[in-house]
Amino acid sequence: MTAPVLASPLRGDPQALEIAMPEMRRIAYNAWLGRVSPNVWVHTTTHVLDSGDYYPANGAIVVENDASLLIDTGWNDADASAILSAWERLGQPPITRALVTHFHRDRLGGIGLLTKRGIPAYGNPLTIGLALDAGLPVPRPLHQVEKFKQRLDGVEVFYPGSGHTLDNIVAWIPSDGILFGGCLVKSTTAPDLGYVADGDLTAYPETIRRVINAYRPRHVIPGHGTIAGNSLAHTLAIANAAAPHRSMD
Repeated sequence: MTAPVLASPLRGDPQALEIAMPEMRRIAYNAWLGRVSPNVWVHTTTHVLDSGDYYPANGAIVVENDASLLIDTGWNDADASAILSAWERLGQPPITRALVTHFHRDRLGGIGLLTKRGIPAYGNPLTIGLALDAGLPVPRPLHQVEKFKQRLDGVEVFYPGSGHTLDNIVAWIPSDGILFGGCLVKSTTAPDLGYVADGDLTAYPETIRRVINAYRPRHVIPGHGTIAGNSLAHTLAIANAAAPHRSMD
């Protein structure tokens, strides 16, 4: 992509483990932004885990006419602020609404900053109770998304069932043929499903099959890692391997 320089390189750069695309521009100490397609951008932010390792998380921004939709907020208010500031410097249509794809911190940790900026954030109604129980920021509910595909601006929101978490949703951008899979979908380099303590291993394979049957994307943005290859097929394979198998007795 051709884009203005958004931030100068800083010393002591955190180790960005598989940012979404190698050509992304750095917009803050631990944040990057890049263009996937004419109307879809991806952001990657990193967070220091208890182990001391930096862990990246991907989100997206979808442009539609005179407004933009932010998908997932980064890990905290600082991440959300960096994304919004960079977006303003790029002169793109303002972000007026946000979608969070499940209740974990890397998806909705920046809702507080969005609220201060007057930007409403929406999510699966299931996300609300889970976020409250976890002491995390709470989005507004997208009513009926548990039963039907639902539109939010130019994005189709789909709840295919439980997998990574009980509330994980995906976002389909039909104008560009892009699927934002969130953490339900693993990058092609992921060796396994990762953290699934809040999920459902039994349901995971069928949930991914519903996504595969629903969409034929040109690109899939996973919740973590690089945009490359057939990440839906890869996720199905590792989900099948991880699913509990019933005894034939």
